[in-house]
Order: sequence, then C-alpha cells, then structure tokens
Amino acid sequence: MRNDRGMHVELCNFGARILSIKVPDKDGKLLETTLNQANDEDIISDKFYMGASIGRTCNRISNSQFSLDGVEFSISTNDGVNNLHGGEVGFSKRIWHTKGTNVHSNSLTFELHSQDGDQGYPGAVDAQVLFTLNEKNELRLDFSATSTKPTPINFCNHAYFNMGEKNISNLELRIQADTYIPVDAESIPLGYFDTVVNTRFDFNESAVLADRLMSGTFDHCYHAKNTKMATLTSRKHKISLEVESDQVGIQFYSGNFLPTAQSALCLEAQGYPDAINHQALDQDILRPGELYQKYVIYRYSHFS
Repeated sequence: MRNDRGMHVELCNFGARILSIKVPDKDGKLLETTLNQANDEDIISDKFYMGASIGRTCNRISNSQFSLDGVEFSISTNDGVNNLHGGEVGFSKRIWHTKGTNVHSNSLTFELHSQDGDQGYPGAVDAQVLFTLNEKNELRLDFSATSTKPTPINFCNHAYFNMGEKNISNLELRIQADTYIPVDAESIPLGYFDTVVNTRFDFNESAVLADRLMSGTFDHCYHAKNTKMATLTSRKHKISLEVESDQVGIQFYSGNFLPTAQSALCLEAQGYPDAINHQALDQDILRPGELYQKYVIYRYSHFS
C-alpha cells in the first residue's frame, strides 16, 4: 500500500505481518523505519515475531495455564515453562486469508480461523486484522474476533522500529504512563502496578534511550494514561512516530534478544499480560455473542 505523500507499507499473509514501513525523510528520500527479515525463508523461520499479528494472547502466560469459569486449562509451552505470544504455533505462525486490497480506502483485511482447542485455548475463534493507510501518514490496525466459548484474548502487533537508525541508542522515547507492571527474572508479570516516579521507567518526558539503557534493558508493560500512548523520535532524520490505541497497556521491549541487540524496539499496544492469572489486572475474556475490537495507529510526522 502507498499514499500520495510517498508512504509505503508492505504486508504479508504469514502472520498477518508488517514487512516494511517506509516514510519520506526530511529530504524526501524513502526511509525504512522498521526492522524486518530479509527473505521468505527468514520470515517463515522468524523467532522474533517481526511485524507479526500476535494471538490468541500476546506476551506471556505464566506456567502455561489458567482457570476460566472454574475450568483449568493447560496451553502450549514455548518459553521455558511459560506460554509466549500464543504458543508454539500462535497466530504469528499461521497463513491468514486475505480479502484483497480495497483501492478506494487503501486497506487490506486478513482473516484467520482458530479451532476449539488450538494451542490448548477454549473456543473456536474467528479473527480479523484490517490494515488501513491514509493520507495523514497513519497506518491503522483494527483487530476483531468472535469465539464459540469463553476464552482469553489479547491481540497486538509486534513491529520493530528503528526509525532508519542502526540502533536505538540515539532515539528519543516518550511513554505517557505513571505506572508499569514489574516482572520476575523470566519476564513474568508480578500482577501489580508500580510507580515510574524517580525510576528509569519514567518516560513521561522524552528521554534519549542511551541514557536509560545504561541502567538496564526493558521488556515491561505500562498502564497508558490515554490513547496517545507513546512517541518515538529520530533527531537524525527529523521524524517521529506516535502510537495511539484503545488498549489499556503498552509493552516497551528494547530488542534485547535480537541478533544485534537493541537494533530496534517494540511498542506493543496490548491488554495486560498474564492478566488471566492476576485478579488485580483487568482481563480480556471474549465470550460467545461478544465482539472483541481494538485498534492501533502508527502515526508518522516530520519536524524541523
């Protein structure tokens, strides 16, 4: 897809994923703002979820188990003893069906049917992801799903952003959040919120990442204060990315386990991770007759 302002977006039906987001830089030259695999073989064998649509549940579920309506479920284990991004064969590793490009709205819809018991989750789920590119240099993702049985649901997109730079050190990040969810040594959420005040987790004022990364890496979910969750800026290319969503949280992952560590980062708008196992966290449970709907917007702009 492309718009009249020169923004290009390339998508793929394997994992309903973003393969590329290119935006003209300050000089009008196309700038690749994401990190992606180089060829089809690498995309299929991808272990980093680059650009993929994640489901049924993104992030981690502790011990790969949960209780729902008094029934115990054991689900696919693929991260030690835990479930990560929906399991061994989550939505990111499926071929999604496409309804074709709508040339009038510059949009593309991907659809996936997930059978009852898929990766251990209850209920047959029909999922959709609608990608739309507009003339404001906004790429919008609309996630939706229905289920035949109650099931936890938590979709996100796993794009890696570098804003055209070799690593994330010189990028500036702002996250509009006063609290985050601490994690244990296995990155499992502890199930409560902690303040960002007077900690390295405070990004309410834009901060250069090199300064914060000296104190440690990031793979944490923040409780967003509003729908305009985060802004990522490259001073070098004079371009900014704003992430907007109606999700409750945003996961900041600093690319710690990439082949070249911290060569890109993720800003994953999502529900709270492992919420199904923590009473203090709002849960996303999809029940028969209900429609799950969430959106994410990646909004690009220039500055002088």
